[in-house]
Amino acid sequence: MKKRYLSAILGSAMLFALAPGVADAVTVKQFTVVSDPATAVVDLGGITTPPLPGQPLTIRESLKDQNGGKAGRAAIDCVVVAFTTADLLLDCQAHFELLDGTIDGHAAFLTSQHDYPAVVLGGTGAYQGVLGSVRVLDRAPGDETYVFNLLSLA
Repeated sequence: MKKRYLSAILGSAMLFALAPGVADAVTVKQFTVVSDPATAVVDLGGITTPPLPGQPLTIRESLKDQNGGKAGRAAIDCVVVAFTTADLLLDCQAHFELLDGTIDGHAAFLTSQHDYPAVVLGGTGAYQGVLGSVRVLDRAPGDETYVFNLLSLA
C-alpha cells in the first residue's frame, strides 16, 4: 500500500514538473460532510481484551451536508495494527458513497487522535481520477466530520 501512495505522489509531482500548462488544468474541489451519529453502526465485536493485531472494527454511517441534507453513506473497515494500555493503532479503508459518485480513502491513526489526515485514492462519477486528502475530525466512533480536499486534472 505504501508503494501505491509513493507512486501516486511521485507521479503527480513528475506530471506537474514535466508538463507545461498542467497547473492550469488542475481542478480543486473542497467540501465537508458530517456523519449522523443517530444512524451510525459501530461494530467493535471483533476486538478482544487485550486487542490483537488484525482484529476488525467497522463503522457504517449516513452522511449529511453542512445544511443537514442527505449527502450519502460511509463504510469504514479497520484492523488493529498495534495497541497500548490506553490506545489502538488502526489501519482503515473508507468508502464514501456520495450523491454524485464514490470516493475511496485510507488512514492509519491512533484512537486518541481526534483530528487526523486520510489520503484519497480515487473515486467514481464526479470523483473519477481524483487524488487528495480528507481531514477527519473524530468526536467519537460514528460521530465524525470529513473535510475533503480533492485535485483532478481537467
